[in-house]
Amino acid sequence: MPTREHLEGQWREWRYAHVAKMFRPYGWTSLVAQYWLEAGDKDVSFDLLPGTWSVEDSKVMFTPPASGPNLSVNGTYPTEPIEIIPGRNQTYGHGKSEPVYFGVNEVEAILRSRNDGKSLYGVRVRDPRVATTVEEAGVSAFDYDPAWRIPGVYTPTDITEYEAETVEAGVRESTPRIGTFTFEHNGKSYTIELIGKDTATGVQPVAHVRDKTSGPVTYGAGRVIELQFTDGTNSRIDWIDFNYAVALPCAFTNFVTCPLVPRENQLDFEVLAGEKRPARDVVRTMTYQAGTDAA
Repeated sequence: MPTREHLEGQWREWRYAHVAKMFRPYGWTSLVAQYWLEAGDKDVSFDLLPGTWSVEDSKVMFTPPASGPNLSVNGTYPTEPIEIIPGRNQTYGHGKSEPVYFGVNEVEAILRSRNDGKSLYGVRVRDPRVATTVEEAGVSAFDYDPAWRIPGVYTPTDITEYEAETVEAGVRESTPRIGTFTFEHNGKSYTIELIGKDTATGVQPVAHVRDKTSGPVTYGAGRVIELQFTDGTNSRIDWIDFNYAVALPCAFTNFVTCPLVPRENQLDFEVLAGEKRPARDVVRTMTYQAGTDAA
């Protein structure tokens, strides 16, 4: 096992980078709107965006206005209907999505599903002028404790697309499950589900957990921990480090669809490590109103 100084130093560098990314101008805290479209919707208007929006052949389409302000799509002003490709915004910068702006605001499309399995399409707006600062959010973390770097065994499985319920009622999000991780704590064995998050450098294994601190001490909807593959074939993970546990984006904004914690990942002990509950609470209101034909 590496020295405490090494582990703590690596964690401190990572912690700085994580906070900087979360609270950057187009980070999660800059979200100001989350609109929804369903299959068959046509020429829908959104109050913070120009033109009209439709879903055609499972594509989110933007039709620019005849005159006046327009979107900038990948560096140009469209003059005819154009697809806004779903994907991560430039916070992560991967996938096939392209940079889309309306003035200083960034615009992105996302793909989700309804409770009945039918596709649901979202359009989000990010305004850097209102992005919350780390001081405003009141973000803090426990000091690094190497005791929370716990060894375990990864058991990979075939990737399974699991449509998880989210904090947005009626909306589900795909959380690809890639296997399980088994570890021991206080003499008891635990096995948790891992999801595989697509990143610019490949699949990132992530554990989404709740524990006895969730709510009073840490974020109530749970926290996520990025794990690390320790071989070249992505088939081995040797430890889970709870010092890297962080609150979900829904701790900082209403305009997201964070998945709910899997039943298997409810831990019956206190994890006194990682990020603490933000001092500033977000009042949860729903942005999606299910139609009469939605389950």
